[in-house]
Amino acid sequence: MKKIFRSRILMWVSILALLVVTVGGTLALMATRANTVTNQFTVADVDTEIKEVLTGGNKQVSITNHGTSPVYVRARIMVSGVAADKVQVVKSSDKMDDSDAVYLVMDNQTQWVQADGDAKDDFYYYLDIVPGVSASGEVSETLRLLEKVVLGENLAKDENFLKNFSVTIYHESVLAIGTGTDLADVQGAFTAAA
Repeated sequence: MKKIFRSRILMWVSILALLVVTVGGTLALMATRANTVTNQFTVADVDTEIKEVLTGGNKQVSITNHGTSPVYVRARIMVSGVAADKVQVVKSSDKMDDSDAVYLVMDNQTQWVQADGDAKDDFYYYLDIVPGVSASGEVSETLRLLEKVVLGENLAKDENFLKNFSVTIYHESVLAIGTGTDLADVQGAFTAAA
């Protein structure tokens, strides 16, 4: 009989202890206050444009960032009126002796890079982050994409060719997140934004 009595007392004490812990924990959770958290968001300001400067009859092209956010930039150069195999990208110091070619003079080919292999597309990627407008209002700019366009001797004299000839530059920019400035990082930013 004593054994049964003891086990019942032990059972009731266990139940009472469980109730005290449960009710006390619940009251403690109900009594705590949540701190208010305010999230601050800033909208990105991406505002880029093509800058063309006419110097000595040559049109020099770069991309400017008028926004406050840092950006990655890519550009496509499209030449019409001539076969694609007659468009050559060269540096100012290279020979330009094909009289039927259009030469795109790009001296900053280490900063403006085109992908090759499976990642190849028609864009030249600028391998640096173009910062946003500074606190003093200074606009950021890429190195020049294009120094000038040189026509081969035959093309420069061909009136029909000159009527249909044009060079169009198209550019895109995306918010630069991180500090990566190799081709894979810059291409990845454009892929992620698509």
